[in-house]
Amino acid sequence: MAKHSDPPHALPHALWWQPGVYGSVPAVLLWIVARLPADTLVSVFGISYAAALFNHAGDTVFVTGWVASAVWLWFTRKKPDNAKQKAAADADKAPPASSHHGHHRGHHPG
Repeated sequence: MAKHSDPPHALPHALWWQPGVYGSVPAVLLWIVARLPADTLVSVFGISYAAALFNHAGDTVFVTGWVASAVWLWFTRKKPDNAKQKAAADADKAPPASSHHGHHRGHHPG
């Protein structure tokens, strides 16, 4: 019997957390930059809304990383084998073993 293996391009299930963690690191750095003094940010970047921009960028990177982790976890989850699904479906369709077809007590013709 051949062992079922995933296609070579499949992502390993155990590493689903990596996009979230690796996205969190730059997000934290962006949030730290956003909290620098406003006059420093304006002098370095030349825009008055630099703090809001860095804060929003941090939020975006953080959420994107964890959404990628959730997608990875979803698509690498264990799925039931097709043979097991078919056997379970066939078992559901089969009549119960304890049924008595055509036997009615107390009803005799004549």
